[in-house]
Amino acid sequence: MTRRIRLLMLVLAVVIVALGTGLIKLNLDTTQDTGDSKTTQPAGREGYYIFQDDDTGLYGVRNENDRVLVDAEWNSLSFSGEQTLLVSRRTGGALRYGMIQINENVRIPFAYSSITPLTGQILAAVTAEDEKTILYNTEGQQLLSQAWDSCVAEDGVLRLMSGTAQYTAEVSGSTIRMTAVTMRTVLAGEPLYFSFDAEDLAGVESYTVLAQLAQLSHQYLKAMLRQDYSDVYSITAADSYSAVIDEHRMQNRYFTSMTLLDTEWDESDPVLRYACTFRFCYRLKTDSGVVPQASNLILRMRRDADGLLLLYSVEEQPVDMQTGQVIMDSTKGADEQSSGRKYE
Repeated sequence: MTRRIRLLMLVLAVVIVALGTGLIKLNLDTTQDTGDSKTTQPAGREGYYIFQDDDTGLYGVRNENDRVLVDAEWNSLSFSGEQTLLVSRRTGGALRYGMIQINENVRIPFAYSSITPLTGQILAAVTAEDEKTILYNTEGQQLLSQAWDSCVAEDGVLRLMSGTAQYTAEVSGSTIRMTAVTMRTVLAGEPLYFSFDAEDLAGVESYTVLAQLAQLSHQYLKAMLRQDYSDVYSITAADSYSAVIDEHRMQNRYFTSMTLLDTEWDESDPVLRYACTFRFCYRLKTDSGVVPQASNLILRMRRDADGLLLLYSVEEQPVDMQTGQVIMDSTKGADEQSSGRKYE
């Protein structure tokens, strides 16, 4: 055996012993280094690596030069946008989720019990306090001002629930466009449905206005049926009490049903004005007996100087029970009566 062969065998023996004692480690896992956990990131994250601290088990971020960019102090960590990270940490014994940038500036506060992707570019963050859902994009920008009871995404369509209102929206990237709103309220045991479609929503300043219209309408109609208007003054413009409150409207009338026919607005004035038209059915007590009757009841609302929506006019139009058409008043113009729109 030559000296060269003996030297080679000696080197191999040393390597085998070193491997056996753990002095040299071979890591065949290409995504994780067990000494300082580096995980390969998705496309668009080149040069950044998530690592796990062996002592604490917490996560941080390094660049390709092993420089620590985000300290290992997070219970969970994943990339969201180009420069943002979804992270979690324990606060008061509970796990709370938020978003930070690579420079560790906070983009989404740590007030959420979970933050999960709703679509490719929209995140659903559930508040820890009341389990409401707030929508953000992947860069941490809040998309809608409202908090939702539930959110479901399917085939590019969002369905959002808030109380008794259901909102439908189309999604393109992180852009949300409301296409329909329906709100349900109950009057004298019967449901009333308020709704806007895409065309309606294009003409109002906010999709949330429907909830305000429904609330004011419900409050007024309930007061009318009870013949107690004490709660209506707070939702009526101060100069419009006589045009809104009619203590005798329900005299000799027995309510049977109420249906919302239409919701409209007038854009001709800098202050948007709205009108909700209801078909009001009742039985009228007369000398000859009880007679079924119907009217259109038009509730008009406008914003005051502080932006508060208030009632300013209520108009009743008798309706022919056979045809369903408004009974023309010879003292008024046909256009004014047939449309049901009259803004004052």
